Formats: sequence, C-alpha cells, structure tokens
Amino acid sequence: MKYTTIILFNLLFWSIALPAADTLSVDQVRALAEQNSPLQQQKAFAETQAALRLRNIRSNSLPRIQFSGQATYQSDVFGFPNDNPVFQVPVVPKDQYKASVDVSQRIWDGNSDKYLRQQQELERMRTLAQTDVDVFQVREAVTGLFFNVLLLQEKEAILTASLVNLQTRQRQADAAVSGGVALRTAADQVQIQILQTEQQIADARTDQTALKEILAIWMGRPDTDFYLKTKTYALRPTPPAPQRPEYQLFQLQQQSLQLGQDMLRLQAQPRVELFAQAGLGRPNPFNFFETGFEPFGLIGVRAVWTPVDWGNRSREREALTLQAKMVDAQRQAFDQRLEAATTKDKTDATKAQALLEQDDAIIALQEDIVRRAEAQVQNGVMTNTDYLSQLNLLTQVKLTRKTHEIQALQAQELLRAKIGDN
Repeated sequence: MKYTTIILFNLLFWSIALPAADTLSVDQVRALAEQNSPLQQQKAFAETQAALRLRNIRSNSLPRIQFSGQATYQSDVFGFPNDNPVFQVPVVPKDQYKASVDVSQRIWDGNSDKYLRQQQELERMRTLAQTDVDVFQVREAVTGLFFNVLLLQEKEAILTASLVNLQTRQRQADAAVSGGVALRTAADQVQIQILQTEQQIADARTDQTALKEILAIWMGRPDTDFYLKTKTYALRPTPPAPQRPEYQLFQLQQQSLQLGQDMLRLQAQPRVELFAQAGLGRPNPFNFFETGFEPFGLIGVRAVWTPVDWGNRSREREALTLQAKMVDAQRQAFDQRLEAATTKDKTDATKAQALLEQDDAIIALQEDIVRRAEAQVQNGVMTNTDYLSQLNLLTQVKLTRKTHEIQALQAQELLRAKIGDN
C-alpha cells in the first residue's frame, strides 16, 4: 500500500508539473490532415487562373489592333502594252513594300462572351471540386491510422495497469520468500512475467511512436506530442444524405456538358465586325499609278456566316449527350461502391458491439477467478504459476475487449468518413 501511494503521488506531481500534451479527436486529426494537404494549393492556383482568363474574356469587347509589314519582289507587274503619247504611264516597280495597321471592332458574335464566362466559372468550380475529391481520400487513410495508434495507446494503458498488479504481487512474493513461507522460484516467476509485460509495453510504445510520426506528417505537425481520444456514436439505421464531394463534381460535369450543348447554337449565328486599315505602300495597293511610297486606308463592315456545317454540330451534340450518359453511369457506379463500403462498415460496427457484451461477461468471470486464485495462492491451495496464468488471461481478455471496442469505433468513424458526415 505504501509503494502504491508513492507511485500515485509521483504520477499526480508530474501530471501537474509537466505541460499536458495535445488531446486530439479523430475529427480534429482529419481536419488537420485535410488543411495541410499540399493539394489545397490547387484551389489558390485555380482561383488565380480563373481570374486571368476572365480578364481575357472581358478584353474580347475591346478593339483588335494588328500591325503588319510586307516586302516582295515580283517577276512581273501590271503595265500598258504601248506608250501613251498624251501622258507618261508610270512604271510599277517589281519590288513592292507595304506596312499597315488593322483595327477591328466586334459588333455581334451571338453573345459568346456570356457562355465563355459561364464555361470558365464551371471550370474553376470543377477544379475546386476535384481538389476536394482528392483531399477527401485523405480522410479514410488518416482514420485508419488514427485507430491503429489509439489501439496501441489503449494496449499500453492496459499492460501498464497489469504491470502495476504484477509489481504488487512481486513485493508480496519477495516478502513471502524473506519470511521463509515461499520458495525463491515463486518470486522469479513473477519477475519473468514482469519482464515479459515490460517487453510488450516497450513494443507497443515503439509501434505507437512510429505510427504517430506518420500521423504527424499527415497533420503537418513537427512533433508527436499528442494524445488521441474518441467518442462513441450511435449507429444509424440508414446513412444520412451523402455529402461526398464526388457528387458536386458529377453535377458540375453535367452542367459543363449542358453548356457545351448551348454553345453549339452559337456556331450557326453570323459574326459581324467593323474593320479599318491604314498604312504606307509602294506602290499604293489601291492605285498602281502611285508608284512611290504612298499612304492608303479603308474602312468597312465584315460578316461571316456558315449556315451549312455538313452535320458537324449535330454529331457534336450527340457526342455531348453520350458523354453526359457516361458521367451518369460513373455516378451510379460510385453509388454502388459507396453503398457496399458503408454496408460493410455498419456490419463491422454491429458485430464488434455485439462482441463487447460477451467481452464484459468474460472479464467479469475472469476477474472473479483471479480474486479466488489470489486467495488460494495465499492459502497454499494454488501454485503461483497457475495464478500468474489466470492473471495473464485477464490481461488478454481486457486487451480483446479493448480491441473490439476500437474496432466498433473505427467502423463507425470510417462510415462517417465515407459518407462525408462531419
């Protein structure tokens, strides 16, 4: 009793003197892993890219200015076959030069900028949704890792409690040996059990540290100074409406295909624009009698219309319809996979919870056996080896019970992770 009091006092002192480690739930671990995923940078890139492309679309309504230059040498030029006695006919040079500036201003193009802006906005949202889908995959991986660490954490706690009992038993055995009422072998057997338990504790700590380091990398933490906790969730008869980001991505893909159908109608509309050209040429391209470097210019209206496309738009519309059906098929396949996965998780959780009731009954019986065995050892009715076997069996059934508890919690959390229930 004296030694137990000293141990409890030391644990209390150090728990007050030392700063407490962070205690993290599975939701916090998942949130940190998602926030620190390098994939999140894609969202900032997508926003910037969309802003740049929208500026380009807005510039479509501004005049287009183009500079051009040309220098040629021709094997023959325009000329009269005979000299004119009235006036001298200028000789058109075979080396010709032209520099001009062309300006065009769009008047009508079927309001294509509206569709281009919608298309760019959908592309931005699709990139964000795809990023959410990619990051969402982290949830399941981190959830599994979390419960592996939690199981080792709980295993260490159970083994440590068992070690305290063994140390108490060792002190009793040492006292019995000193009093001459027991053989040294009895104390050595307890010591062996203590060493084996310490080995198991060290093994659990080593594995726990290794997995914590991996978990810390996912969370972007520089250390592993954290403790994991969890809570029990009541099993739902049916999952809630899924909040998976894949559904948002499927919807945006369908909207993008529908916009593509709408944009096909623009191809059948005419394009109208004003244009002007001014420059300097030798000879004047509009008057070959001016053979020096002369200015020139023109202004006009230009229209382009392609009423016949030989069925291209119809075939493209059919291709977009087929692509929409493919997206719908992908969604149905995703629904099937998600339903199968969540059904398995619900079954695993129900099974593990059912085992917990049996585990509790087994532990109660085994604890009673250990209490009777301890009395029998003290009365010399049972050997110390048999008692240690029963004590070790109690530790094992407690570990089994904790394993089933963690498995039930893990199945529930995996179910929450897969359906997007935060």
